[in-house]
Amino acid sequence: MTTQFTRRDFLKVSAAGAAGAVLARLEAEAAAFQRPAGRMPTRVLGKTGVTVGIMALGGYSAVVDFPSDELAVKFIHDCMDSGINYLDTAPVYQHTDDPRSSERRFGKALVKRRKEVFLNTKSMKRDRDEAMRDIETSLKLLQTDYLDGFQIHCIDPKKDDLKSFGKPDGIYTLARKLKDQKVFRFIGITTHLSAALLKEALEMYEFDTVLATFNPTKERQGYEELVLPVAQKQNLGIIAMKIMGGATKYNQTTMDGLPAKLVGADKGKGPADKLLRYALSLPIHTATSGVASYAQLRQNLEVCYNFKPMEDSERRAMQIALHDSDVFLAYNKPGYAWA
Repeated sequence: MTTQFTRRDFLKVSAAGAAGAVLARLEAEAAAFQRPAGRMPTRVLGKTGVTVGIMALGGYSAVVDFPSDELAVKFIHDCMDSGINYLDTAPVYQHTDDPRSSERRFGKALVKRRKEVFLNTKSMKRDRDEAMRDIETSLKLLQTDYLDGFQIHCIDPKKDDLKSFGKPDGIYTLARKLKDQKVFRFIGITTHLSAALLKEALEMYEFDTVLATFNPTKERQGYEELVLPVAQKQNLGIIAMKIMGGATKYNQTTMDGLPAKLVGADKGKGPADKLLRYALSLPIHTATSGVASYAQLRQNLEVCYNFKPMEDSERRAMQIALHDSDVFLAYNKPGYAWA
């Protein structure tokens, strides 16, 4: 009897072989990982009074890209053992075929280590009942009965009416109620779409934390000029995001962490270590970094462990060099839609 081996069969075998190679490489990297010498500097997260490491773990990238839950959990634990205690996630951080995989994997990692971290998730729902269902799902996946931080996620000038947040069926009203009930310790707000809208929200409602974009590009300067003064005056916990432009991914073809949007030697880009130092030199408390590999994790840890604030002249040089780099950032392009 003759068995026909088709091209489809060949591709399946090849894909399985490639996946096996990726898994083997990652397992070897995880086993060999050693954090650099030193300790994570800490700062007090504004009026929360909680001490956090200056580097936080963003719940995308390696957390959802690694090919197994076991590797993702090992990576999260290695981050925690390196002094990272602010863990940030959201329902929308996921693979297309694995809904809410970031929250689910964080939940697996924290089963026995929940009290070691400041755990923050978010919701993009604005209606009270929809948001409540979203929050209940988050708690179940994260395997916890409380959140250290909950944030109203990604306010949008095209879609959101801030006044509606405080109505009886609004998201802010629900968040305050759940804080009173000890489901949330602290509540906050985020966006990377409009510094002006974020400033307005901070002046309209009482928050504990704010998550905003801080990098040297021209468009991002609005967050430094508009949001930082208000956040400092209110003594909010200030968390930086998109410090390297965002979109850091683990490439399962090359088996390495792809650089973030603003990282590189080309015009309008810069070294990852300087972009991290730029953000940490601002009056923020911690910076989320969606590291996509152990190599990126170690590089960021080395910057943090040996952190020295940038001189004003170095910061200005970076702002000049990356002034027009918004072309690389999807969220600054017309028609961008958060999904």
